Amino acid sequence: MLKLRNVYLYLVSFVSLMMILMGVIFTVQNITDVVFPTNYYEMPPIEKTGNLSVEEQKIYAENQKRYEENRSIESKKSVAKSIAVVVVALPTFAYHWRKVEKEKNELK
Repeated sequence: MLKLRNVYLYLVSFVSLMMILMGVIFTVQNITDVVFPTNYYEMPPIEKTGNLSVEEQKIYAENQKRYEENRSIESKKSVAKSIAVVVVALPTFAYHWRKVEKEKNELK
């Protein structure tokens, strides 16, 4: 029974440690995307460029602005999600690893 418990504790510790590592990696990547965004500007098709009225050009520019704002919001949400993974996994790892250390010390 003790060995099964140890396997469980090590397995949960390993999985939570991997979640922490992945969370930190994704957090750094997402913060990089927020700080240094890649600006994609979509041009209207060439055959329609000459046919766009001034009003249509304004609408197009507004849509591009909304697109950029939405992309910025999504980047910030991604940062929050990746931080949440670390915040959840860190206490889980700490708790289970302390149990492993405690049981190791009790066996000695």
